[in-house]
Amino acid sequence: MKKQTLILIFSLLLISASIYFWKFSKTNNDLESTKETKDLVKLSLENQKSLGIETEIIQKESIQTKIELIGETEAVPDAIIDVPARISGRITSVFFVEGDTIKKGQKLATIDSPELAKLRSTYLVAKSKFTAAEQNLIRIQSLVKMNLAAKQEFIDAETNLKVVESEKNAAEENLRANGLPIDNSASGVYTVFAPRSGLALSRNAIPGSIILGNQILTTIAELSSLWFQAKIFENDLKYLSEGDKGKIILNAYPDLEFEGTLEHIGEKVDPESRTVHARVVFKNKNRKAKIGLFGKAILMVNQKEGIQVSEESVQSYQNRKFIFIETKPNEFQWTEVEIGNVNDGQVEILSGIKPGERIVTKSAFELKAILFKSTFGGE
Repeated sequence: MKKQTLILIFSLLLISASIYFWKFSKTNNDLESTKETKDLVKLSLENQKSLGIETEIIQKESIQTKIELIGETEAVPDAIIDVPARISGRITSVFFVEGDTIKKGQKLATIDSPELAKLRSTYLVAKSKFTAAEQNLIRIQSLVKMNLAAKQEFIDAETNLKVVESEKNAAEENLRANGLPIDNSASGVYTVFAPRSGLALSRNAIPGSIILGNQILTTIAELSSLWFQAKIFENDLKYLSEGDKGKIILNAYPDLEFEGTLEHIGEKVDPESRTVHARVVFKNKNRKAKIGLFGKAILMVNQKEGIQVSEESVQSYQNRKFIFIETKPNEFQWTEVEIGNVNDGQVEILSGIKPGERIVTKSAFELKAILFKSTFGGE
């Protein structure tokens, strides 16, 4: 009897121990499963296809920071010049129209100017007086040497010559100041010549019209190169240096790119816009760019080796960034990463993944929804 009782008790203890270890093992397995599936999504191949999941192996590549500067085009100051009439009068002839290609020294217009005639007359009179005074001084100097004239006459003649010479010099300067040649012409006809080569951007000259000396007849510009005057936000200053290469895209030609160089970065921050002036010089391809067009300069800078993934690959959760790594076929690990710059839909990854790992590049959002299916609606 005692033996049977002992066997029964031993059997009960064995059954109890088995039940205990079975429950303990099940609990541990549940914990491990919970831990395993907390940041892991397992899918069948069929589910992957239905979700449209795509993956790729990431590698290090050359990446750059993209900086965009907003601004407008402007003529190079040394390549544009206003051509004034220089003297008042009546326009008798005009030899160009707006848009003409002008050569340096080309005749632009003729002006009949009474003012010019007066200036030339004043010069010729002063020149004649100077010649006469000069000859008189030589004559008196000879007479003084022969004791036929007093020394005072020589002094008076010399003083008179200096006075007349100053009048002649003043008349010459009046001609030069008006861009007129110093010659023996007494005519009031003045010819305006092109001071440089380029395009005639305007024509403000009509034959027969009366003009003033400060009126601009035309503006001539050489437009093979232009300036793009832009603004740099202070946060972008750390990336930029004078000499950086870039491209200009104008609003008028969204599909046309102009190659340019960042030639100058200003020294002063605008207190209102918190920007710094920048000047990009670019070649005016096929003379498409016009003065005053708005657009943007795109500069690719800070070149380095690194990892980039598409923006679609990166998912946000509680102000942190994550991606899915395919650790095994059909298994996707939710992995936190640190990101850098974002350019043209590409995100720089600073840490969290390594070259050679395969990541989800498409339908990462759907994977995230599956991973957080119990709490996703409240995120």
